[in-house]
Amino acid sequence: MTGKLGFNIEASNLMGLNEKMSFLIGKDKIDENRFYLFQSEDEGSATVAKGGDYYYLNAGNAFDLLGMDYKQYTIMFDVSKDKYNDKDIYVLKKREPKLRNTIKNGL
Repeated sequence: MTGKLGFNIEASNLMGLNEKMSFLIGKDKIDENRFYLFQSEDEGSATVAKGGDYYYLNAGNAFDLLGMDYKQYTIMFDVSKDKYNDKDIYVLKKREPKLRNTIKNGL
């Protein structure tokens, strides 16, 4: 429930991720379930971090601004690579969110 955008091995390889990269997150104007990652060093960019064998972005602030309830739902994306103005961008297609398991009655 931390707002981390994690990448599996396949996505990491597709994107060529390393800890020196950072990304801006954008939302499609028409498709509310499509988002974009643009490699950028601009202010507000999320820096790639690594935990074990996996890379992730601390994207909680962006998720909050985009209205994603990552605390109550597990939110997953399918990622693909595309080009925009001759630069690589990554398209995130949001899957149907799944309600997180919650602890009930103090158990």
